[in-house]
Amino acid sequence: MERNALDALAETLESLAIRWVLIGALAANRYRASPRLTQDVDLLLADTGAGLDSLEAALTRAGWSVRRASAEGDLLRLQHAEFGTADLLIAGTDYQHQALQRSRRERLSTGADIRVLTVEDVIIHKLIAGRSQDIADIEAIVAGGIALDTRYLDKWLEFWALKDGWNGLQRR
Repeated sequence: MERNALDALAETLESLAIRWVLIGALAANRYRASPRLTQDVDLLLADTGAGLDSLEAALTRAGWSVRRASAEGDLLRLQHAEFGTADLLIAGTDYQHQALQRSRRERLSTGADIRVLTVEDVIIHKLIAGRSQDIADIEAIVAGGIALDTRYLDKWLEFWALKDGWNGLQRR
């Protein structure tokens, strides 16, 4: 079996007892009618385990080069010669922790179990990011007619002041 970035990261994070969930384009692909290509893996981590320095050391031992995207270390940008790029976002808000709790289990074709953001949380994360590919992901999800927990969605869209953006997407 060929290993990929997700397998390699899962192994490292699980060895450190760090809970994580798949986010970004790979999570959005679970809800789109047709997947889009992406070049990286994006994960939301519940915490850093024994600490940020320990996490960085473990990732480095696993062959990843690690760069803190901010001084606080809440976003780690990773590069691996074999597996490519990955972004690790450290949960820091009540919303992120709730999204981790709500995530759903998915079994990959390899037999591995992973956690993936719910469709509502993918939409919220993508609206927060707001890039053109994020908006395209949301449009593709909405076009698929997936049932949404509108109460949950409305609560967090209101909190993040994203209701106008969401309403505009629904009118398209």
